[in-house]
Amino acid sequence: MMKAATQKLLISMILFMLVTSCLSPKATESQHSPSSPSPRQNNKIDEPLETSQPNESSQHPVETTQEPFVLPQGYQAIETSSFKLAIPKEWSYKAGSASDSLVFQKDGEELGQTEILGWFDSNTWKDMKPNHSEQKDFQEVEGLLSISGMNVHTYRIQLSHTKPAAEQDPDWAYKETRWYVAVKEKGCSYGFYFSSGDVDESIMETIVSTFRL
Repeated sequence: MMKAATQKLLISMILFMLVTSCLSPKATESQHSPSSPSPRQNNKIDEPLETSQPNESSQHPVETTQEPFVLPQGYQAIETSSFKLAIPKEWSYKAGSASDSLVFQKDGEELGQTEILGWFDSNTWKDMKPNHSEQKDFQEVEGLLSISGMNVHTYRIQLSHTKPAAEQDPDWAYKETRWYVAVKEKGCSYGFYFSSGDVDESIMETIVSTFRL
C-alpha cells in the first residue's frame, strides 16, 4: 500500500512539472508584452504635395499702359469691341462686312475702311499684301502711339491697286495709304485704309494716333 502511494506521488509531481513547463512561455510572454495594445504600423505612403508653380507672367506681371484717350477738336469718338479711335466730325461711318470693321464716308463718298489682319512685321508683310497691287512705300512710324508693356509697331504702306487683266480696264488704278498697328501679344494687326487722293496725311496721322485697345 505504501508503494502505491509513492507511485501516485511521483505521478502527481510529473504532472505538475509538465503543467508548469507548458505555462512558463505564456507567463514569460505576458511579462514582456505591454498591457495596452501596440500601435498599428501606418503602411500608407505619403503622397508628394502638389504645389502649382506660378507661371512667369504671374511672377512678373506685365503691365500694359496707354496714354489716356483724348478727343481731338473737331473729331468724334468711335468704339468697337476691339478698339477705340476718333474720326473727323464731318465723316460718317458704318459697319463693314467683317467683325469690328468700319467703312468711312464723307458726303456719300467712301474714304476708307478698317480691317483686322493677323500679326505681321516688316519681314512677313509680303504674305499679307493684297493681290493686284504694287507697293510704293513701306515705313515704320515711331512715336505716333504710346503703348508700353507690349510689342507694338506702326507701319505706313502706300499701295497702287489695279484691276485684273480679265476685267479689261488697264487704265484703272486706286492709290491707297494703309496704316497698321501690329500688336504681337494680340496676334493682330489693326489696319486703317485711306484713299490717298481724298484724305490728307495729317488727318490719317491724327486718326491713327487716337487708336486705343
